[in-house]
Amino acid sequence: MPDILNRVRQRAGRMLRELVPHHAHYRPLAVHPSSRGLAARPGSGATYTEVYPERVSYLGVTPDFCAHTSDYGGLHAKPNRVEQAPAAFVLALANGRLLADNSLSVAVMSADNRLVGDASFQYDPRRTDLARAEENNVFAQRWFEEPRRVRGTVASLLSGGGAAGGNYYHWLIDSLPRLHLLKQAGYWDAIDYFLVYDRHRRFVADSLRALGVRPEQVLDLSTHRHLVADRLLVTSAVRGRGTHTPQWACSFLRQELQVPPAPARPFSPFVYLSRRDAPARHVLNEPAVEALLRPYGFQTHVLSDYSFAQQQALFAGARAVVAPTGAGLANLVFSPAGTPVIELFPRHFTVVEYPELCYRLGLRHQFLVAEAANGPLHSRRAGWRENLTVDLAALTRCLHTVL
Repeated sequence: MPDILNRVRQRAGRMLRELVPHHAHYRPLAVHPSSRGLAARPGSGATYTEVYPERVSYLGVTPDFCAHTSDYGGLHAKPNRVEQAPAAFVLALANGRLLADNSLSVAVMSADNRLVGDASFQYDPRRTDLARAEENNVFAQRWFEEPRRVRGTVASLLSGGGAAGGNYYHWLIDSLPRLHLLKQAGYWDAIDYFLVYDRHRRFVADSLRALGVRPEQVLDLSTHRHLVADRLLVTSAVRGRGTHTPQWACSFLRQELQVPPAPARPFSPFVYLSRRDAPARHVLNEPAVEALLRPYGFQTHVLSDYSFAQQQALFAGARAVVAPTGAGLANLVFSPAGTPVIELFPRHFTVVEYPELCYRLGLRHQFLVAEAANGPLHSRRAGWRENLTVDLAALTRCLHTVL
């Protein structure tokens, strides 16, 4: 409920900021489309470091899965089997400015008050797709609060979209790997502060601490949604155009987030994740599913009860995972290669994120798609909320295949 109220307040505030003029000189004048191009301009105060070159990325999910995926267009269309992934880079901006006052956009401005297009983020909910830099909603804004001045070097881990809403998957996949780019570019020891959405979320604090970031180094949007830093460090989007996870991000998470020692009470290696604590995508016949899984040794886990370290340990020791689709499956990055995964989908929310992650990690992905619970749905938002009833006979056959 607090997250919903926060989104309502953000939306109302967004509307007011587009109507009432205040400090309008902070609205950017134009767009620098390329970070590399900006850094090449004499006197720009910008430094561009390419970490990984542009590349062709391939996705090895099966044609059968692609046929089942939901298609809402834009970012949420059928998965791209081949994608041209842009270069991964770090941009350092002297007197760089950043505004992130809503979940749909992150606006990064250079010292000449122009938006840096390929370092900013803008989502268009009407098209369910990324928007062009020129369409960033900062250009529609008329009211700006005075930015907070931060002395020293600030590195942004903001990635927009689901990460802004506190989604665990987007934090793990779209935000944390930016630390790898900062390290590879040689900036790690020079960073004074790291900017995140919410420093008080337990998994944010725990994962940053595990990666060597001290609590006093962490800033968030409760106090710094509009800031200007002596030096601002921003990176390219981890997943480029939003669909393919690069291999370097998976390797970073596996290698740098060391799994802690096993808990005093060891987990069963057969893992069933429940979404009974989640707002949507509940398994309606979950008691029957749990009863079916129990003879195989499966234990049920509700991840909101677990610390970040416990989630790591649970998945690192897994020999099989069964779960309805959801952000908790981001923890598959800690599972050993070859681990079988059975993902349970509602009819209208059959998405590629975790099959794609399994492909990158060498995990054995299987899936079941439930029949439509309430007839046809035509929007991703409605599909996101769809519950599911698992076909027990189909699940039994799937278990016999993978076990």
